Amino acid sequence: MSADTTDAFRKDRAPAVLAPAWIRELDMALTVYPQILLTGNVRDVFLLAEDDEGGVGAPEPGRPPTPFTLEEVIESVCRSRGYGALARQSMVDDRVVAWRLTGDPFSLPPALRRMAEEDARADRERAARDAAARESADVDRDDADDADDGDIEAGIARFREIMIGTVQHTGPAIGLIIPYTARLGSPRGPVAGEAARLLAAAEELGHTARPVRGTGDVTPYNTIFWVVEKQEDLPLEFAIGSRALRVITVPEPPHDQRHAAGRFVVERLASRPPAEDGDTGEASPATEAEQRQATEALARSSYGMGVGEILAVGRMAADRGLPLSRLDEAARLYRVGVLDNPWATQAVRENILNGEDYLNAAVIGQPHAVRRTIEIFMRSAAGLTGAQSSSSPSRPRGTLFLSGPTGVGKTELAKGVAKMILGEDARPIRFDMSEFAEEHARDRLIGAPPGFVGHSAGGELTNAVRASPMSVLLFDEIDKAHPRLFDLFLQILEDGRLTDGQGATVHFTECVLIFTSNLGVSAEVMRPRSRRGAKSEQGEPDPEAEAAERQPRLSRHDRPEDVREALRAAFDTFFNDHIGRPELRNRFGDSFVAMDFIQPDSVAPILNKALGSVAGRVKEVHGAELTIRDDPWEVLRVEATRRLDHGGRGVVTAVESALVNPLSRELFHQPARPGEHIEIEAVDGQDEAYTLKVRRWR
Repeated sequence: MSADTTDAFRKDRAPAVLAPAWIRELDMALTVYPQILLTGNVRDVFLLAEDDEGGVGAPEPGRPPTPFTLEEVIESVCRSRGYGALARQSMVDDRVVAWRLTGDPFSLPPALRRMAEEDARADRERAARDAAARESADVDRDDADDADDGDIEAGIARFREIMIGTVQHTGPAIGLIIPYTARLGSPRGPVAGEAARLLAAAEELGHTARPVRGTGDVTPYNTIFWVVEKQEDLPLEFAIGSRALRVITVPEPPHDQRHAAGRFVVERLASRPPAEDGDTGEASPATEAEQRQATEALARSSYGMGVGEILAVGRMAADRGLPLSRLDEAARLYRVGVLDNPWATQAVRENILNGEDYLNAAVIGQPHAVRRTIEIFMRSAAGLTGAQSSSSPSRPRGTLFLSGPTGVGKTELAKGVAKMILGEDARPIRFDMSEFAEEHARDRLIGAPPGFVGHSAGGELTNAVRASPMSVLLFDEIDKAHPRLFDLFLQILEDGRLTDGQGATVHFTECVLIFTSNLGVSAEVMRPRSRRGAKSEQGEPDPEAEAAERQPRLSRHDRPEDVREALRAAFDTFFNDHIGRPELRNRFGDSFVAMDFIQPDSVAPILNKALGSVAGRVKEVHGAELTIRDDPWEVLRVEATRRLDHGGRGVVTAVESALVNPLSRELFHQPARPGEHIEIEAVDGQDEAYTLKVRRWR
């Protein structure tokens, strides 16, 4: 590697940033730390300039970048520092694999050369044993298992010997990569046997290691490279606090790196031959403007992805013959398994356009809430969710926080939204958050962590979204959930993704989240601000006036504007003061929708809807026609109005008490015949003692 290429890692080439900061930090650490822990985005690939020797080099105009793995980056940096060899623990080959970086025959320490000879001899012996085993079927399986356990302990002991020999090698410098450090032990319990001896030896070697001998003023160490995705997965005995250990975090790719990866993908897709008849690829070469637009769309839609995943999106687009204009759809397919964008279909747009009438028919007496809901989903269909902020473009498609009294249609509105977006047979996936009031209930949603009961079952929420990436999720009575669960919702609302108990990422990008609450209705509520803070004539707070401002609960006799303000105040108080999470309140933004009390003028349409449901059930079950005269209808209306404090549910309860129950007694004693007409002529009684006057004919 040339001096210019080596300088690609150095900070003295500023202001041009020729390599990511973590690679420059890695280069610096080789001469200062005998051990390096690489954590974070370590399984990704990295788009970097390539030199003539196949390593990381200084970028040149017109020379495209090359994907490098972490191991290839380590090799390139070590070669530039004059390392003689590298070795890595291979979980596939169950041995340490070594290779020279120079032509020096003494670049490998004796322990590695001896290991190579032993491995060759072991391969010959294993082949002979396998041949003998095939000839004899009488093999004691228990003995074989014991032998396997012994082989594991022997393998760890040999690896410890190799590590000691590597660190004590006099030179040239050699690096030892341990790519799956978490496999050496558990973070939740002590490590025993040879694994414990290995970690203890590694800690001591970190303090006793010395730089190798060499001709330069500064020479590197024989470096041990530990690699783990998350530090919390390290074995309990791992010396994470050692001063001999440098911890380097490999970050997720920011927008500029995703943009570079997007440009890498677009340039290769644009170089495809023109599409033939019947192909869905590019009909003509893409212009520079189209390529720039496709690059930006892919960089934006790939938020939260690694560079390797973005390259996989490109392979998927090439495989399916997708044009550059649909790369965001390829990212959606890769992320959630949904290629078609339902929000861009004409059917969904028409449903939303006509959604106000549709939802008003499903949720009676809530024109304000329906109008606000439609505005939110118009924004989603236009692809502008979260457009006002610079945060994740992968947020859920829509979010609603429905607050209002019981029985006013919060759940019905959620059902209506599901049907409007996903089809008439769709239903929201409902979670009753009163069942998640305990701290451990978090595990029910995302799954128990490793080592705990239920780990393999997964979480109710993550499993549901993984099975149906396009879903309407209803979190009923969210204020009753344990405060710790709100951390999960913060991550979903901000990043559109969640990591389950098994470490898998579940994406909520195509989901609609609906939260319901009756905060501020049953508890004491503050009246509108214009009437607060009353003062006495002396200018002091007036206790009587302040007491008058607080009333035990809201009622349907309050003005709708006062109800909405009181509900919003209770919403703010809950997140700001009760659970202390104002950032979560901010994530809801203007998605808070207050629902009004049901007023008497809404009783008639709700009543007619309930009666239509009863008549439909009689027709379905008995094949009979049910009709109701005006007089009994008026009795039902009066009874429903009397129960209006319970909202629309009170109207339905009135129909159940005054009609369904006595009608059930009638049909039980005298079953209906197919084609029969049943007419309700009168409803008599009160409370639970209702009787019907019925006329029946065929």
